[in-house]
Amino acid sequence: MMVYPLPRCADEREFDALPFCELKSYHWEASPPYRPPTWAKLAVVGDDLTARLLCFEAEPRVTYTRRDEPMYKDSCLEFFCAPLPGREEYLNVECNASGAFLCEFGPGREGRRLVADLTGYSPRVTSFRDCVGGLCWGVTVRLSRRFIAKVYGVSDEAITFESVRANFYKCGDDCAVPHYLALSPVTTLPPGFHNPACFATFEK
Repeated sequence: MMVYPLPRCADEREFDALPFCELKSYHWEASPPYRPPTWAKLAVVGDDLTARLLCFEAEPRVTYTRRDEPMYKDSCLEFFCAPLPGREEYLNVECNASGAFLCEFGPGREGRRLVADLTGYSPRVTSFRDCVGGLCWGVTVRLSRRFIAKVYGVSDEAITFESVRANFYKCGDDCAVPHYLALSPVTTLPPGFHNPACFATFEK
């Protein structure tokens, strides 16, 4: 299992200065393959578990604009995480370049529940475009301690961010060339990104 540091940042400026990790694991590829360079980083910023993903893709596919639509069919950047040690459930936040996102919760691929049906609290997702001369786009996903506690049904104090299991993905089911990139390789069956056994570990 891959292990990465989980830095603590006092503010957004410290987070901005952190290095990215490149997604280099390619799955279920078309021929010829499409491998848009994609990068991600994760840290605790103040009271938020904060992920940022960046993709060099000048014209990302955007057809969905409302929360909880199937963003994975568009050009999509995804953050999956299990922030509570000892619990099997994990969150998936799947975002397109409009800043719209799908967010679900559950222990596995089947029977996942929309987080919007569980709590009025929400991830905070912001998107950015036209960085580096218009050649890339990205998203920042912020999961507050309070949000995570509400979803998991625990106290805020139970969310310590000492160790978080997570993975980052880039996909596009309905893009001209479907593509599936991951930070931590997806090696278990059935194929698909809903494989928490393949998550990397991020530790304080």
